[in-house]
Amino acid sequence: MNSPFRTYLSKLPFLTPHPVYLVGGSVRDLLIGEQDIKDIDLLIASGSEDVARLFADAIRGSFFFLDEERKITRIVKHTDSDTIQFDFTNFEGPDLNADLERRDFTMNALALDLRAFIATASLDGLIDPLHGREDVKNRLIRVTRPGVLEEDPLRLLRAVRFAATLGFTIEEGTVDQIRRHARLVSRPSPERVRDELFLILSERNAEKHLMLMDSLGLLSPLFPELEPLRAFAPGRYHVHDVLTHSIKTAGYIDNVLDDLPNISPDHSTTIHAHLEERLEHLVPRKAALRFACLIHDNAKPETFSNVDGHVRFHGHDNLGAEKAVSICRRFKLSNDTEKTVTRVIRQHMRLFNLATPGGPSKNAMYRYCRDIGDALPESLILAQADARATSEIMPKERFTDTTEPMAAMLEYYYTKFLKVESKPLLSGQDLIDRGLTPGPRFRVILEEIKERQAEGALKDRQEALDYLEGLR
Repeated sequence: MNSPFRTYLSKLPFLTPHPVYLVGGSVRDLLIGEQDIKDIDLLIASGSEDVARLFADAIRGSFFFLDEERKITRIVKHTDSDTIQFDFTNFEGPDLNADLERRDFTMNALALDLRAFIATASLDGLIDPLHGREDVKNRLIRVTRPGVLEEDPLRLLRAVRFAATLGFTIEEGTVDQIRRHARLVSRPSPERVRDELFLILSERNAEKHLMLMDSLGLLSPLFPELEPLRAFAPGRYHVHDVLTHSIKTAGYIDNVLDDLPNISPDHSTTIHAHLEERLEHLVPRKAALRFACLIHDNAKPETFSNVDGHVRFHGHDNLGAEKAVSICRRFKLSNDTEKTVTRVIRQHMRLFNLATPGGPSKNAMYRYCRDIGDALPESLILAQADARATSEIMPKERFTDTTEPMAAMLEYYYTKFLKVESKPLLSGQDLIDRGLTPGPRFRVILEEIKERQAEGALKDRQEALDYLEGLR
């Protein structure tokens, strides 16, 4: 047990004479051997909200209600290096066993008396009415009882999330129950579904987890736009249907990320850090990227054409981005996430267009960076994953190599474009000072100057001013 976890919990027994229980995922994680526990669930027969307020004062944490009607509260404690949250609830039912039995999975229906646990640091006093300890040992996800999935259909998706985050297997009887009730998965609030989905997409092995969702019948109710891609496999090299290809593309993200030190050794660490950035709560860029992979070809059926055996999907990138807007909004994603996902989908063919003899031109690289902005790494990684998923079934000699242009784009972006964006040679005020009237032409002129600055044609401010004079 890590030091902050033990230190903070040791204060609780002094705040109430009543038993306090460590429950649920906290106990499961202790059984697994996890030492760095950040989410702690605590249970008291009644009055937990009053104890939580005292606890917040004792550890100087922030107190708030998660559910005021049910008296569910959360304390958040920020340390120098971490954030730990403590959730307090009252018994739901007449006693502890009744509360545990109403939970979702046996591995979460576990409890420890906090006083005894602090005194002994032992798990010997485990309270385990549903034999969850055995399921934790066997790494199984099993429902606690019939009807538990119908009570809260989010549990259908939570089973996959636990499989993804813990590496557990869903028990066969639970698999059958999930399949029977899969149609209910879209009933919970979009926000709750979004959070579970993006916890899944934050993990490696996205192909495995998305295939699991599909095999359980959960993918179609959440993404009806993808159903036309199932069994849609036009063209000579579509051995997989487009839905399978899209899932495989999400899976190939890991492959591309693992290869980044070879593709772009100078920028690999920076890119990995970039993908860990959060666009919103529970949505790191890497999860948004996998989400974009899943839906990036959603417009292929509408744009399909076959002229003399030449299969084309003209405009599927632009139409796909437009359709992605409604998908993002259905999941209540933030404007930042929506913007990133749609831009990446709109530009996902750009890397293929840059794969020309001699490499991409500086003008083409600048315009790509300008159009995609800070999502350029995601755009390149999606395109590369898309390429690798396609190369599974396409002869190497017919496949366009995208690795070299990707390396060139990343080098240009980090060493040229970002420097120009942070320190342009001229501003709008410079144009006004020289008698130009503000208007749409301003942006055209400034972009042209930045483009020439990035390619090295304009080296300093005076050269930029001289060039400006020539444009008047």
